[in-house]
Amino acid sequence: MVCIVATQIWWTWRVEDVFAKVRSGNKHAMKQENEKQTKDLNDLIDLVRSDIDDQQRKKVNTMIIIDVHARDIVSSFVRDSILDANEFEWESQLRFYWIESFNDIRIK
Repeated sequence: MVCIVATQIWWTWRVEDVFAKVRSGNKHAMKQENEKQTKDLNDLIDLVRSDIDDQQRKKVNTMIIIDVHARDIVSSFVRDSILDANEFEWESQLRFYWIESFNDIRIK
């Protein structure tokens, strides 16, 4: 569970960072993020195909499922030109935030 929450927090931060990069003028930032997420997903697939024990394989398989969904969301943002954090397509996603001042996680 810790790994899943951590990857969800990281994914939320990465996508919001892409929105900031777009605002700063990098109009290809979402496409670049999509490519990065695809590479990261392929790395997990390589890992699950390696010689790991059954428990690790289950964990990696779970992360692959979650990461495929996350990558598909970013792919749809590329396809539909979603480039702002205030757009409904982003607002409607389940997002995980680490709130440092509370030393806790917030899910929106």
